Amino acid sequence: MNNYEFCAAWVRQRARPGDKILDYGCGRGEIVKLMRPDVEAFGCDVFTKGGDYHAQVEAGMRPFIRPMADDGIIPYDDNSFDIVISNQVMEHVTDLELVLSEIRRVTKQGGIVLSLFPDKSVWREGHCGIPFMHWLPPKPRFYYTYLLRRCGLGHHKSGKTEREWAAYWTEWIDKWTCYRPYRVIRAAFNKHLGPMHHLEDQWLDMRFGKRSVPASFKRLFVRKMGGVVFWSAKPPASVSR
Repeated sequence: MNNYEFCAAWVRQRARPGDKILDYGCGRGEIVKLMRPDVEAFGCDVFTKGGDYHAQVEAGMRPFIRPMADDGIIPYDDNSFDIVISNQVMEHVTDLELVLSEIRRVTKQGGIVLSLFPDKSVWREGHCGIPFMHWLPPKPRFYYTYLLRRCGLGHHKSGKTEREWAAYWTEWIDKWTCYRPYRVIRAAFNKHLGPMHHLEDQWLDMRFGKRSVPASFKRLFVRKMGGVVFWSAKPPASVSR
């Protein structure tokens, strides 16, 4: 089970008949494809140069996926969705407050938001596979990445020399990621969507099978190796902020 399958399975367990689902930052539309046609799922993405998958969206999925403009406005009406998914998206947005306010806008009162993404404390930079490189400033990051690439680490290696690969990812991290401390993420989600309910142990169990390991250890392991996995809920109208 990969992340797309986890999101689809988790949502299916909670979706009621007639619920509408949005995959925010849907990429190629993998989650939308996994959920349709029996679940009313939709997607949207900005399709930036750092990860432009629009041309790879299958023709059959395109009616359900809308491109977003650079202003960050989600191209759906207020209170449209019962569940919103964001899978490996929030580490790429520059204005987290704007994104969460937009997700809140399109989510129905009491609706659920499922989020998976790395915070700044994650040990392994998942996009290129080099541990701790996102903690370093650009110049030492290049030499550190180049050294570890020469030792065989990293992925997406084809078509570039070791030096070219290190230079590419050194620049890519600055241009296309925005890693934040966990406390900043928690404050932003609490402000717009309410408390974070962590699911890292469920993520690990669903993907790799249950193990006789304390849930607290599973959560720590996943957060350091991959990122946070949690859900939040838009407050009902009576307690809307």
